[in-house]
Amino acid sequence: MVKGLYYAAKSLQDKIRNIQIVANNLANINTTGFKREIPFAEYLDRAENKAYKQITDFTEGSLVETGNPFDLAISGKGFFLVKTGRGLEITKNGRFKIDEEGFLTTEDGYRVQGKNGEISFLENIFEKNKPVTIAKDGTIKVGEEIVNQLKIVEVEDTNKLTRTENGKYYLENEDYIKSPERNYTIHQGYLEESNTNPILEMQAMIKLEKDYEASQKMIASLDQMMGHAKEIGRVS
Repeated sequence: MVKGLYYAAKSLQDKIRNIQIVANNLANINTTGFKREIPFAEYLDRAENKAYKQITDFTEGSLVETGNPFDLAISGKGFFLVKTGRGLEITKNGRFKIDEEGFLTTEDGYRVQGKNGEISFLENIFEKNKPVTIAKDGTIKVGEEIVNQLKIVEVEDTNKLTRTENGKYYLENEDYIKSPERNYTIHQGYLEESNTNPILEMQAMIKLEKDYEASQKMIASLDQMMGHAKEIGRVS
């Protein structure tokens, strides 16, 4: 009976965690490049350090046209590579900008990486007043002058990625693989929307809430049975 109470309590804990996952998915419906987490938590116990391993759904979201030349979307396996305070990270969020020093950066100021290092426009974009074009393979031009080429990467196992803020992910060993150009297409003037489907998430939320209520009732029932068992023990 005690074991049954333990498993019922653990089930309740898992339901709470999964409800939080679905709620976070719904909260990020309008977040560019957001990848939903699957409401399933695998409970791990490694060297007595207990943690939840999250599974991310990397299905592509819809592309929406913005007309901004620095908004980029990727079709295919590739990720943009950016340099943060933690090191190299990857993202599908291509809402980029030019910072005061002329570097291409993420919304939160981290520099986007190219094949020749950080992507710098310096003065050529402002003085020459020429259009910025980014080809399907990621080659960046100002007018006819090649500035750099986006460094697009893949990972062997996306389940090893750790989610950070603003749609970024990283591998502990930074073992990113250069993506062959045939594996991806860059779309200039587009952004990838969140892959969260609100209808499916609401259905999942309703089911989880029902399961949560069932687990609560089971715990209450087991607790009541244990109380009766104690009373019988005192009488006898």
